[in-house]
Amino acid sequence: MPLAHITQSGNIFLPRSWREELGIEADSKVLIEKKSNTIIIMPLKQMSLEEEFREIDEEIKRKKITFTREEAIRDDFYE
Repeated sequence: MPLAHITQSGNIFLPRSWREELGIEADSKVLIEKKSNTIIIMPLKQMSLEEEFREIDEEIKRKKITFTREEAIRDDFYE
């Protein structure tokens, strides 16, 4: 099992094979979660605005939420 290295300043170095497999590049953002005595690091997928809005639209359809264009603009659903 590969080991990660932690510097004195708290930076974590992950094995290159893991970074490549997960698509984690330099300056990538990751989500970090602590569960009991375990730390979970998950890559944060970078999405275009089109992809993000598509996901929002799919969620709206899935939940069968209906509103008019005017309501969306007035209530600022996308912010």
